[in-house]
Amino acid sequence: MALTQKKLQDLKDASLMTLLDDGAPSWKAKARHAFNATHAFIKEIRPDDVVPLLIAELEVTPEFRAYLARKKLKQKYWSEWFAELIIDRYWKELEGG
Repeated sequence: MALTQKKLQDLKDASLMTLLDDGAPSWKAKARHAFNATHAFIKEIRPDDVVPLLIAELEVTPEFRAYLARKKLKQKYWSEWFAELIIDRYWKELEGG
């Protein structure tokens, strides 16, 4: 996973860490869905295997889209970085079942 310290700082500056913390159950459920769907095809699953499906889900999530619009975060990388953050935060829990 390419979640660097710079990305973490940028996510924090954009208040996306707060968004994750404030909506933890919802983001965790999306991560679980992406994990389970990916695991159906890849048995020895790694964090980076789950990120693309989670990105696809985030990109159509009204709450996430509204947040990005409200904060004027128009760059495409925000969805990828936020997905990486979610997977990083919940990976051990996802792997554990």
